[in-house]
Amino acid sequence: MNGDRPTARSEGTSADLVADALALGLKASPRMVTDWVEAGLLANPEPRKTSAHGSDPRVFPPEQRELFTRLLQARERSPLGRVPFHTMIRIVLYLWVIDDTVVLTPQVRRAWRTHARAAGRTTAAKRSKNARDVVDQLAHSEASFKQRRTAQFVIEEGEKTGRIDMAKLTSALTELCSPRPSQPGIPRIERALPGPFGPITVQHHIAMWHARSKTISQLRHEEIDESSLDRVRAVHRTDRADYEARRQAAADGQFAAYFAEPTTLEGRAIEEVDAFVGTLAGELGLIEVASYKAETARVRQSR
Repeated sequence: MNGDRPTARSEGTSADLVADALALGLKASPRMVTDWVEAGLLANPEPRKTSAHGSDPRVFPPEQRELFTRLLQARERSPLGRVPFHTMIRIVLYLWVIDDTVVLTPQVRRAWRTHARAAGRTTAAKRSKNARDVVDQLAHSEASFKQRRTAQFVIEEGEKTGRIDMAKLTSALTELCSPRPSQPGIPRIERALPGPFGPITVQHHIAMWHARSKTISQLRHEEIDESSLDRVRAVHRTDRADYEARRQAAADGQFAAYFAEPTTLEGRAIEEVDAFVGTLAGELGLIEVASYKAETARVRQSR
């Protein structure tokens, strides 16, 4: 594999994949290959019939044989003692998004399931950090300690349960972002944050969080069929081409930090996978639905 592209290699059985790994001094076993197929790290091996009464062991295409070795090497480079599937699965998803030859859609549907299941499992420490990051991003300089703590609690609770309470979240984040109370006869002045594509409101943040959560849930339960994934991938590639053009144009502008390019393959994979989930949420109509719910919650609370 040269960069992200596979090098020439013949097809191989599960035993061949294990032999490839052992020849490089990497740990592997037939059970590992089976587990990787189930997780979507590898495609299903293909039958190879050689006689009227039997067939040889199933084989993996050359690209999959190469992928197995490269994923093992990436795992070996990791500083983690044990590298979970969801860490490596992003590389598989990334390859599917940018290339049509290495990872095919039947495999990637399982890979998205593995990714989505991991996205729903976070530690208390991770949830706390994520919530603090959101609070730091949205908080007005005049937001009180109580307002910050309330917002953090609501965000953490949503990540823990996977259920987003629109009313609570709207109230907490609105007060965090626009802490000055309304005056008699004068509605609260709600602040929007500057962004590279225009002002970003609290309702936008809430809608995107809600839509992405619903998308991850559908991926987790394999509710999105292969044709939809392929269709959205085509849309995503066009959107990403436009984004990359903007990235180059904004490299030295006010919002250069928003467009900073990842320096590693792992970093590019994380960015691309997150971006595809956003595209998927939009194409499934989930952002539109979430935006309506977020705006409805805002209107109710402003009365």
